[in-house]
Amino acid sequence: MAPTTIDLSAIKQRTWTSDLSYTPTNIVSYNISIGVDGSNLTRCWEDHPNFHVLPTFASLAVVDMMGKVTRSMPDFLPNFKSYNHVHGEHYLEQYQPFPVKFPGTTLHSTAQIVDIVDRGKGVTVQVGITTFDKPTGEKLCYNEWTSFIRQVPGKGATRPAASPSVKLPARAPDAIDSHKTTHTQSALYRATTTEWNPMHISPAHAKEGGFHAPILSGTCTVGMGVRHIIDMFGDGDVARFKSVKLRLSAPVIIGEQVQTEMWIDAPESQEKASNGVTRVVYRQVVVADELAASKDRVVISNAVVELWDEKQPKSKI
Repeated sequence: MAPTTIDLSAIKQRTWTSDLSYTPTNIVSYNISIGVDGSNLTRCWEDHPNFHVLPTFASLAVVDMMGKVTRSMPDFLPNFKSYNHVHGEHYLEQYQPFPVKFPGTTLHSTAQIVDIVDRGKGVTVQVGITTFDKPTGEKLCYNEWTSFIRQVPGKGATRPAASPSVKLPARAPDAIDSHKTTHTQSALYRATTTEWNPMHISPAHAKEGGFHAPILSGTCTVGMGVRHIIDMFGDGDVARFKSVKLRLSAPVIIGEQVQTEMWIDAPESQEKASNGVTRVVYRQVVVADELAASKDRVVISNAVVELWDEKQPKSKI
């Protein structure tokens, strides 16, 4: 029987698990799918001594896990419809860079519902996902995926509380990078992450979803922005990445150019507890098209990346 109210205490007791294996093929494909050039040997050549993958590679495990969680939502959310499900906010914290040992490894992930919040016209569901290297048991990262689900009644959910927003400095960005999205990129990203939402490739499905053309996966946009920040302020060293927190504000239509605008956070705003960490606040925008009389459109907002000032000790994997 379909639920009529939200039993939050019972829902928080639920757990999901998932195992997912990857090889250097997945690493190279993922790096290219978020805009890495094929001439970058550290990210595209499996025999390079500094071969590595970007931290948002976690999307492979997270997308796999969210598929399981989402398929369970009709069991605990009243009036749940999959087409009303939108990825709204995301948090990723890295404990160790992903191992690149050969021939590959297996990720083991566990998930639980962190909270369900009444938003009036629906609810937000926060899913916490912890991912380990299965052969060693070493914890690699934690993700928190927050979805807004329309038309789900909020009875039984947590009441909303004010959340702080990220304030952008009143000056020109300290750095800007951009990437022109393509249909090839989107197709590769879908295949690499198995995020099979047809709106990311099919014009007909995109129109059914209210868009005039296919849209890029939100996690792909996130990956591009994090890559820009690591390369601009972290010397391209993924071991210096600590975390990212952001809001997915609007979709990117495939073919649009996405610009990442970045600011080093002012020293006076640094928390003492964050000693040894540099905060980079940023946003991602689709650049205005003068011929089409369009304006800049913010697609990632309320965003901050934390970078270790010095490289953290490497995993023993």
